[in-house]
Amino acid sequence: MFQIIPVNEDRIVAVKVIGKLNDKDLEEFTTLLEQLIAKHGPLSLLIELENFHGWEADAAWTDFMFMTKHEDDFKHIAIIGEKRWEHWMTALGNAFTATEIRYFKRDELLVAWDWLREGMASASQQNNQDTLIPYAHILVATDFSPHADIAARRAKEIASLYDARTTLLHAVENFVFYGDIYDPVGPVQQLDTDHMIFEAAEKQMAQLAGKLEIPNLKTEVMWGAPKAAVLSYAAAQQVDLIVTGSHGRSGVSRLLGSTTNGILHGANCDVLSVRID
Repeated sequence: MFQIIPVNEDRIVAVKVIGKLNDKDLEEFTTLLEQLIAKHGPLSLLIELENFHGWEADAAWTDFMFMTKHEDDFKHIAIIGEKRWEHWMTALGNAFTATEIRYFKRDELLVAWDWLREGMASASQQNNQDTLIPYAHILVATDFSPHADIAARRAKEIASLYDARTTLLHAVENFVFYGDIYDPVGPVQQLDTDHMIFEAAEKQMAQLAGKLEIPNLKTEVMWGAPKAAVLSYAAAQQVDLIVTGSHGRSGVSRLLGSTTNGILHGANCDVLSVRID
């Protein structure tokens, strides 16, 4: 399946690809791309492969025909993955299209964004790198624990000082398991479970947003591991500040332990790690 990653720029499309693609998935996505091409002209595309296991036969043909038809409608395509065969797939794609396609490892996400955005920065942006700019967009990572709520309240305080917009983000990992021939084990039951978890997260997010009462607040529930989801969203939205907790116990440690450390080292914006006892 696909999940669109919101991006600030009109001519860059970012998408997370999860599991094994079928023809319906690809037709829906290519229809969206054709609408955006008609509206904005040639696009650049970032594709994040998350627990990716290839295409069904019909989907592979749909993908090939689409790229053949629209090879002049894409400036750059960046593919983010972590498997050797995904790198090989990118090299093969370059042989069949004039569009420049590059493969990046997951820890090269920011390099991929720089490549897509090269030449797009305005002169004023380039000339004011030494000027401290007030925070305009604050991203808060949450796992719905009371500990994470403390970080969210700190973000609310900072947002009020700068009149910044705030995004509250929660990541839901996809747990579909695949065998040696890429057939999911119990696909219907497993996918139903995943979507139930996702819908429950959306309900919790709505409840948390109401409780925090942060002005100008947006909420996002994204598929993926917490660290990857936070860094991906922050890069796509050009976030100024990421706020997370720095310590937690029991269930909260999944978000506030190694994830916070990964965000601190992987983000290209300011990161506030709120100390939680």
